[in-house]
Amino acid sequence: MTVNDNSEKKLEAAKKIASKSLNKTQYEGIEENIFKFFRWVSSLIDRLFFSKYLGLFALLMACLAYFVATYDSSSNVLSSSKVLNNVPINARYNSETFELSGLPTACEVVITGDAASVNNAASKKGYCQLDLEGYIEGTHTVKLKGIGYGDNVTTIISPSEVTISLKKKTTMQFELTYDFINQNQMDSRYILSEPSFTQGTKINIRASGDTLNSIALVKALIDVSGVTGDFSVEAPLVAYDKNGQAVNAEIVPSSVTATVKVSSPSIEVPIRLNPIGNVPLGLAIDTAQIIDHQTTRIYGPENILNSIKEVYVNFDMSTVTENVDRELMLPITLPSGVSASDVTVVNVRVTLSTIDTRTIEDVTLNAHDNYNNLAVSNIDFTTVNAEVRGSTNNIDSVEASDIEVYFIMPQEPGSYNLELFAELKNHPFVDISLERSTVNVTVVEANQ
Repeated sequence: MTVNDNSEKKLEAAKKIASKSLNKTQYEGIEENIFKFFRWVSSLIDRLFFSKYLGLFALLMACLAYFVATYDSSSNVLSSSKVLNNVPINARYNSETFELSGLPTACEVVITGDAASVNNAASKKGYCQLDLEGYIEGTHTVKLKGIGYGDNVTTIISPSEVTISLKKKTTMQFELTYDFINQNQMDSRYILSEPSFTQGTKINIRASGDTLNSIALVKALIDVSGVTGDFSVEAPLVAYDKNGQAVNAEIVPSSVTATVKVSSPSIEVPIRLNPIGNVPLGLAIDTAQIIDHQTTRIYGPENILNSIKEVYVNFDMSTVTENVDRELMLPITLPSGVSASDVTVVNVRVTLSTIDTRTIEDVTLNAHDNYNNLAVSNIDFTTVNAEVRGSTNNIDSVEASDIEVYFIMPQEPGSYNLELFAELKNHPFVDISLERSTVNVTVVEANQ
């Protein structure tokens, strides 16, 4: 080994010793800096906890803890939700070809998102959609989708899916009938004719076979409110089942033009009192007469008016309880089929009296309803006495010819004990009774 080689080795050893000394000095400097930092933090904490700023520091720490607890790292806002009830359901399908059944009318939608977006979505006119585009005839279970609420919220729909049926439509023809509606808003003096329809009386309806088979009739609903003369109106058409419930079906056309003639047939007839009931014991009606209206004009169909000769005011005599004269206001009773009367009430003056009686002798017996032309061969008696009761003035005017006493003729020959009936004509405030209530008769063929 040469002298130069030894010198190089010594030089390298000296460099290694110097490098280690430098590293140690650097580490010692870093450690000193760390110790200085912790001593500063410790001093700061001592000053905070043991000084007048301790309350402020605690408040800051509490606010920091609340912020950390409520902070939403995904959206930076609080979540909100709202429930919408009775949201309408719309279906997309080929209504020209198919009839849809089983679809609910409404659903429930829960909207979730930030409060502002939820409130905005709830204010919109959103709906649930059932998309049936491309579906064929049959039963299908299909999911509902929320439409119109925006992209900033999520929706949960209940029910989430529905089971519906699609049936192919066919066409069937029906005879058209009609109903007049709102007749209570028309003057009852008017009479409506049978309507005529511009489009005729044959109506086509498109629906499934089951729906068509359930239809019992189709009606045009003709509104007659306020009519005073002949008129034409567009009348909507409605199909009904046998229970009178409307059937949901496609009616072609959906309405028809109806033309109706309006008339007001009327006649003038007298007003008569019709006493009913019995006057209380001991009293009799001497007179009762209408003092204001003796006739009235009545309205209705001509065939009904032709059979009416007079109208009546029912006077209940049992309501008279005192022996005094009085005036009563009584309503007119209109015959069935009469729609209106110019006079609806009349004033009646009543005069009372004490009751009296009188016997009318030898009133002749008659036979009524002898439909089989039979004959009476034997009878107990042919005349009978009758007792009349009423005011003195009224019973004094009664004659035997005013009284009819009769029995109902049997329909076959034989011996009978028959009930007697009595009618008193033109004396409405007089009661009548017979001294005998039955008669024995023998009935034979008329040629015997």
